[in-house]
Amino acid sequence: MSDSAVANLLARLETVTARLESVEKQLASGGAPSSSSSSQGSSSGNSGASSASVQAYEALVSQFIAPLVEITGKLGAQELTQQVALLQKAINAQREMLSVAAQSKKPTPEVQQKLAKATSDLMTEITNLKDKNRSSKLFNHLSAIAEATPALGWVMVAPTPGPYVADMRGGSEFYTNRILKDFKGKEQVHVDWVGSINGFLKELQNFIKQYHTTGLSWNPQGGDASSASVSAPSSGSSAPPAPGPPPAEASSSAPSKSAAPDSNALFAALSKGTDISKGLKKVTSDMKTKNRSEEERVSVVKAVEPKTTTPAKAAKEAAKPPKFSLDGSKWTVEWQNGNRDIVISDVEAKQVLYVYKCTNSTIQVKGKINAITLDSCHRTSVVFEHLVSSMDVVNCTSVEVQVTGKVPSISIDKTSGCQLYIGKDALETEIFSSKSSELNVLIPGATADDDLVEVAVPEQYKTTIKNGKLITECNTHV
Repeated sequence: MSDSAVANLLARLETVTARLESVEKQLASGGAPSSSSSSQGSSSGNSGASSASVQAYEALVSQFIAPLVEITGKLGAQELTQQVALLQKAINAQREMLSVAAQSKKPTPEVQQKLAKATSDLMTEITNLKDKNRSSKLFNHLSAIAEATPALGWVMVAPTPGPYVADMRGGSEFYTNRILKDFKGKEQVHVDWVGSINGFLKELQNFIKQYHTTGLSWNPQGGDASSASVSAPSSGSSAPPAPGPPPAEASSSAPSKSAAPDSNALFAALSKGTDISKGLKKVTSDMKTKNRSEEERVSVVKAVEPKTTTPAKAAKEAAKPPKFSLDGSKWTVEWQNGNRDIVISDVEAKQVLYVYKCTNSTIQVKGKINAITLDSCHRTSVVFEHLVSSMDVVNCTSVEVQVTGKVPSISIDKTSGCQLYIGKDALETEIFSSKSSELNVLIPGATADDDLVEVAVPEQYKTTIKNGKLITECNTHV
């Protein structure tokens, strides 16, 4: 039996015990159980169920996040330690919000957004920290946390918070799979780290399914949530938030918005009879249309040109100086624009290549290296010979990848427009694609003299239900 089930069972037993004690007191005094005691027992039952939800969440955090923090300290990366500490703060802030929901009626969307602001701000800090440390040796770890953190936004999702968490978990697993590929069988501490973050996301979905199936559950018999506040607690804090000050009372002299209209003034005006028009303004001769000039009689209303406003802050990320360097065993090519002559030679099998924010550029790799990642690039081409691990393309548009030797696998994620040129020695490669479109694979023809054969990776699927199972196949249009 899971910890959450035990906590739920204990809460229900406590509720039943309290009600039985109340009934026993009533019978001992010679009376029947009153309706007030029954109502009180019902209220306690609702509070107990809500309390069980908070306890189950705390058990979830204790089971996975506490070990994640401990393991992160062993990895020795300051930026990752800082990011996981921010994640722990965000989770604690969400715990406070769950505690408020357990004690309050469902508020307006504006109040609910105010309660979730502390978590939201920390989520932004986590993503920014990842973007500032792209040269980190544990960048996959940073990316996994950054992709997992949006799952905490389930409190604002209805009626499908569980599937929403599953989507965020898929984005995080894209990077945790890379970590497992690099460290499985080599350094167990990284494997344990992956187990903690993946386990938390998986059990968070089960927690939501049990306690908040169609959205964050509120206590219908609770108090007003508008006076509560949720702040970002320290990483070790789990105390419920202190209630905020009571709302200021409205002035008695201020008119009520919901007050009925004053009919006395209307009847007083109607009682004037013909004198009701005495207060109206007179139309002079110059106001009449027939006495106006030809220009003033035109009925067409001139359109007012809309004012153009310049946004205070550009949405695009500011361009940075181009970079081409070798840091340890990591080649870095960033912010290249219009550079078609980037050649990387004298490489080693343990080295990796990371290409980021390049536009209209071409990168050629001569020799055998471990892995290549093409991230957030536009109209950029990568040509390589052999890879030990995989070729990864993520968040790109209109890119080309050509392999002349061998590569075990190619992963395409969140990419629009990708041409894969597969040489004759790489026909056994495995191609994984998700959330991508316009993906074409070009393979050699039957003979050396034949042209390349272009095959499109399916984007549309048809799913049918047969014997209680889902059968999915590619949808073809004849």
